Amino acid sequence: MSPRPLATRVVLILSSPDIIVCLDACFTQKRRKGTAGTRDVPRTHPDTVFIPEDEVSAMETEVDRLRNGHDQPRARPADGDVIEPNLRLPNSVLNGCNDSFTAADERRQKASTQFFADTGLMAMLCRHDRVLWLVNMTSAGEKQHYALSLVRRLFEHLPQHATVGLLYDIACQLHRSIVKWGFLGPAASRLSYAISVFHAFGHQWPCQVVYHPRKCVGFGLSDGEGCERFWSSIQRLIPSLRVSGVRSCT
Repeated sequence: MSPRPLATRVVLILSSPDIIVCLDACFTQKRRKGTAGTRDVPRTHPDTVFIPEDEVSAMETEVDRLRNGHDQPRARPADGDVIEPNLRLPNSVLNGCNDSFTAADERRQKASTQFFADTGLMAMLCRHDRVLWLVNMTSAGEKQHYALSLVRRLFEHLPQHATVGLLYDIACQLHRSIVKWGFLGPAASRLSYAISVFHAFGHQWPCQVVYHPRKCVGFGLSDGEGCERFWSSIQRLIPSLRVSGVRSCT
């Protein structure tokens, strides 16, 4: 049997992701500042699943650089509603989803940085609900560089041809930012996006048509809610983590 043409194989790879993961943040897993208002010196476990702070800070710097150095937006039509290149939804729909979810607003405070050294956790889990990596959040809002740090770390552990299906409660907004600002570089072309199934109903109807996992090729019955189940399983740790040292365990 003769091998399939390369073009056909590429289409199949892009239409069905090789790896499926989910992302989510939790602002109940906070850690109070010390008595002097400072952070303890981290003690890193050799098998930690936490991404180092310097790696997360480097991603934050890169995100700021790309946003500040981006070209000025092109002139819009009179109605102001267009479909940006490489996206499938008009700005009005994406803006509506952005307004509907507090997680999409990076400037909205979810935890006080005055009282908490770590304001929450963001996790990446595989489709079998196993933790791959965690990030300590230190900002008041759910900033995109946390999610991008997790995605980049995943790509570093995958073959260069592997594609990833990403489930996230605001996947439409992350997709929009990656396309607009050029985050993740060439690796961005290996990502496909879907919204966690129970969050999807809070999005605009056109957004559900494009990003609902039951309407996306290759996601099967993955619901993207593994992080929610993980947060539920570790909720008993909330009181002790309030007064613990820097989280760097497995």
